[in-house]
Amino acid sequence: MPGFLTDKCAEIRNWLALGSEIYPDAVVTTWIRMAEEYLSTALRVKHMVQIDTSLITEDRVPLPRDWQEIRLVRLLPAKSVLRYQTPDGFFNPEFPEDPDSDLPGQQKRYTIIGNYLYVAATLEFPLTVEMSYYQDIPPLTDELNNWANYYHPTVYTLKILHVAALYSIDDERSLLWDKEVTRSVGEMNKAHLIDKASGSVLGFTRRKTFG
Repeated sequence: MPGFLTDKCAEIRNWLALGSEIYPDAVVTTWIRMAEEYLSTALRVKHMVQIDTSLITEDRVPLPRDWQEIRLVRLLPAKSVLRYQTPDGFFNPEFPEDPDSDLPGQQKRYTIIGNYLYVAATLEFPLTVEMSYYQDIPPLTDELNNWANYYHPTVYTLKILHVAALYSIDDERSLLWDKEVTRSVGEMNKAHLIDKASGSVLGFTRRKTFG
């Protein structure tokens, strides 16, 4: 039976009125991957938020491979929130201790350098941190759907079509697809900012996989 990826490839070809003999699944899949890359960078919506935990034995830990942006960092099991600090401020020994800290003599702060998350060296190791973060869109496969295709199929499909138009496909709808994607992404991100500030309808966050 056809899967999620195969069905998406067929859908895109139907929009373009082209057959698989002209653009087989292997080619259409490259358009899908480029669209996923763009939307992973441009979008910030609640369905992107994932949760990961890591045991830190030194002052740093690799970030999840699919991370785009950190949403929240907490220490477990106390659930104390770590506050972000710029790298310059983080490594400055004159930085004052947080007066509101519930960890006397320790500083609840973190910074990011490259793909590593650093926590204050005054904390006692090992410790467990929980990272809530915006993830990349998981690649669509025949076996696994992804949240973009499930929750936001319109903007997902239109971005794939726009990428297809960049692939030497002369389609007068290309500018309309690009314009609608830009508008939709802006509206979705704006709605998420409101959600973060005032709360939103309760939704379930999946861990790592989506089917």
